[in-house]
Amino acid sequence: MLFFDLDDATERLQKAFTEILEESPQGGASLALWRENKPIISLHGGDASPGRPWEAKTPCLIWSASKGIAAACALHALQKNNISLESRVSDIWPEFSAAGKGPITFVQLLSHRAGLAALETKGLSITDHDAVASSLAEQPPNWEIDGRHGYGARTFGFLLDEIVRRLTGESLADYWDKIFREPLSLDLWFGVPPVRLNEVATMIAPRSTPQPSPFTSAFGNLTTLTRRALGEPNCKLGALTPSIMNTPEMRMAPIPSLGAIGTANALARFYSLLASDGEGFFQAETLAAMRTTLAKGPDRVLIDETSFSAGLMTNEFGVYGPGKRSFGHPGAGGSVGFADPERALGFAFIPSAMHPGTLPGPRTQKLIRALYGLPE
Repeated sequence: MLFFDLDDATERLQKAFTEILEESPQGGASLALWRENKPIISLHGGDASPGRPWEAKTPCLIWSASKGIAAACALHALQKNNISLESRVSDIWPEFSAAGKGPITFVQLLSHRAGLAALETKGLSITDHDAVASSLAEQPPNWEIDGRHGYGARTFGFLLDEIVRRLTGESLADYWDKIFREPLSLDLWFGVPPVRLNEVATMIAPRSTPQPSPFTSAFGNLTTLTRRALGEPNCKLGALTPSIMNTPEMRMAPIPSLGAIGTANALARFYSLLASDGEGFFQAETLAAMRTTLAKGPDRVLIDETSFSAGLMTNEFGVYGPGKRSFGHPGAGGSVGFADPERALGFAFIPSAMHPGTLPGPRTQKLIRALYGLPE
């Protein structure tokens, strides 16, 4: 384990977090750091909603940071059933073999190399798991399976959920509750309980538009893979805007791709488990699958350089600071959770006021620089 001065890191994080809240005119946030499965720092501040202060127990939507947690569930189910990642997905999901997808393996699917970034069937609801999973099983890949990867912004959660259902007979949300959330007492859900509904922070849309980039250009074209990957499946209430995601219906819906709601403390706690020896939940081979880069380079959907392991985003391009072995998952608007095995750290930041874009923005990067003592 690399030397890491916790006192200095804590002081830097407190300062940076305070500055971020002072600079943000709206909303609030929470931040947590765990080390070797012990809490080091837990911060919160700002407003959870107008006139309601953000409290230590305030949960918040984490958008695509949900995928890291969902991937861990799928990997655990595969581990429990002694299924190799080199096995074919169709071995447990026969319908998946349609349209030439029979040879696709779990390792390809989990690393976004299965060509299923965009759903071809239009008009389905993101809350209708059976319909979306069936459509994904029936359709051909979006591109020839040639090793290239493309981020499944919305489809990925359905694929993970179906893997868990086929292996365990339970939904991914229920599996998460039983295997991880309840034993670890984590305030993080795929579908927030009604009793906690009014505690959830209100998401706030970005106040500015993204800077022009190849990604924004691709997203603006209705025919591109980028737009199709981020545009379907839709939701019956309309586009997946922050205001739609703030509705009780969506807060209580189990959406593994982008719908988990929780606290930074819970997210950092879980990643500290992944940064260590797995605490009996994960075997060394499964942890290695989370940490080992399988896909790297130009992302066909995000139009940027990304890298993925078996379900999580690795740190080949410095998303999580200097940790060469760090891995986790960011979410739209600035949320992020990651593990740093070199320093045995689990880190999480969850804001309610979003910044434009899908990858960590200035606030998130400011906190990561503060964590590691990097210059501004």
